[in-house]
Amino acid sequence: MRRACFFLFLLFLCGIHPLQAQHRQLFRVWEDTTRKQGAFSALSHYYNGDYALLVDNNLNPGFTKSVFWIAITVPPTHEDLLLITDNAHINHLEWYAVQDGSLLPLYVTGDFFPFKQRPVIHNSFVFPLERKASLYLLKVDKHYESLQAPLRLVTQGELAQEMASENLLSGLFTGIMVLIILFGAFLFFTTRDRVYGYYALYVLSILLWVWANKGLGFHYLWPNSYFFPSRARPVFVVTNMLLVFQFLQYFIGIGKENWAYRPFKVFQIIGCCFLVVILWPMDYARFGMASMVLQTALTLFSLGAVLLVAASLIQKILQKNTAALVYMVATMVLLTFITLEISYYLGKLDLPAYFVHFGVFTGAVLEIIIITFALAARFNTYRKEKESVLRTLTDTIIAVEEKERKILADQLHDEIGSMLSLASLNMQAMKFDEVTGLLDQLSHTVRHISHQLTPVAIEKYGLRHAIEDLVKMANGSGKINIELVLIGFSPATPYPSNTEHTIYRIIQELLQNILKHAEASNVLIQLIEMEQERSCSLIVEDNGKGIDPATILRSVEAKVAYLQGKIMIESRPKEGAMVNIELPLPEKITL
Repeated sequence: MRRACFFLFLLFLCGIHPLQAQHRQLFRVWEDTTRKQGAFSALSHYYNGDYALLVDNNLNPGFTKSVFWIAITVPPTHEDLLLITDNAHINHLEWYAVQDGSLLPLYVTGDFFPFKQRPVIHNSFVFPLERKASLYLLKVDKHYESLQAPLRLVTQGELAQEMASENLLSGLFTGIMVLIILFGAFLFFTTRDRVYGYYALYVLSILLWVWANKGLGFHYLWPNSYFFPSRARPVFVVTNMLLVFQFLQYFIGIGKENWAYRPFKVFQIIGCCFLVVILWPMDYARFGMASMVLQTALTLFSLGAVLLVAASLIQKILQKNTAALVYMVATMVLLTFITLEISYYLGKLDLPAYFVHFGVFTGAVLEIIIITFALAARFNTYRKEKESVLRTLTDTIIAVEEKERKILADQLHDEIGSMLSLASLNMQAMKFDEVTGLLDQLSHTVRHISHQLTPVAIEKYGLRHAIEDLVKMANGSGKINIELVLIGFSPATPYPSNTEHTIYRIIQELLQNILKHAEASNVLIQLIEMEQERSCSLIVEDNGKGIDPATILRSVEAKVAYLQGKIMIESRPKEGAMVNIELPLPEKITL
């Protein structure tokens, strides 16, 4: 989080030059309340002195029913200058040059025309100036909508530098948000928790809204549409609200018993109605008043939705809901940047270029990053809970298996073993020596299988004694010499049976693997209990032909993983092998 904020701060420093005209120019404005005056009439009004000086070079009438004409006077220059109308959402613009007393129409563009019709490919509207002309007229038509249009002149070099910086930052921020969308989708498909799915959709909607707001959507996603560009921003505002309501229900826990549940559903229904009206194939240029009413209603809807979300968040925060607090902080960050941009366009605040062009983008990225950290913590908690449940289930399965093994071993040892012993005695009395030998061998095999199924010594004398018996039995074969170093594991303070049985079976399987495959003559088994660290170390080393680490018994690896331990294997051909296992230990059982 700190690295992300530091990086964004560096980007801010890179773009912190003020947005102001660097060239001498004079902007004047005339308001056409009839919306019927043409270019020649507008020029006549200029010569009649009806144009007023444009304060701060910023056309900002707010919601308007009029058309505005801008007159730009520029002293003769040898530079190739361009006019930037710093608003990507003007419906209709016409650009004229006055040269030798004649009015020359140059360009017609706007949101109601394909993107390729713009004189300069730019997210906002850029118009090149003619070197021979010193007077220009610009018609700005955004009637029945809110209009803010800061104006400035730049050279081609300055514009190229601005575009390079903007493309870099737009690509960077877009990349961050796309990665977060993929992260949310991955968590959704991994956990099937709807909160991550709605979060991914919410981030996607935020990204599309930012792209629409900056003109990137018209530039790259719907460049040939005359229908959607003017509707894109309100559409994504509504989808943002719909997805916020849905996301918060799962993120902060708004169930049917919560007072905000029904209002959330009501606002979602209203939002869906807004989407239908906004996307209805109606020509808003012909029904301007309806468009203005719709925008006012949408503003009130958005304000009501924000207040409802704020009220539900405050309630959850008072209930010590950490997720609600995180979302509130993240939203405040975004709202701060939105407020700064609105203040700039209303002429209330002078901002550096970075905040003007990337303030909302930065706020959206910071909001998403903060929420992502909260969701990552939520996923980590989910993972730990799942591991805990899985471990409990595994403990239960192992306990049941050990119980079944013990029952079977007891039956083999007590019932079948005793019957074989009795049969052996009877055979001895009848002098059947060969049969007696076979019965003795069979009885020994039954006892061996019994000990393999469950080490009786663990139950009676503890883990330490059981391991010593295992080594003694292996040494008794005379085929191998096993040295045992065993420190700790006092029978007076045992560990849970699952832990002791698993450690025993790890040693048992490693030893069996050596006896069958290693062709070793000497083996060292070292098991050390470290009570202070609550762990133990197991080292099994032999002088055999070595083993391939990839062929180590999977059951051994599974048992080590079950105890949340680590295993390392060192092996060289014909020089033996060493298996080093580190295992954490649980609390001891108090007898």
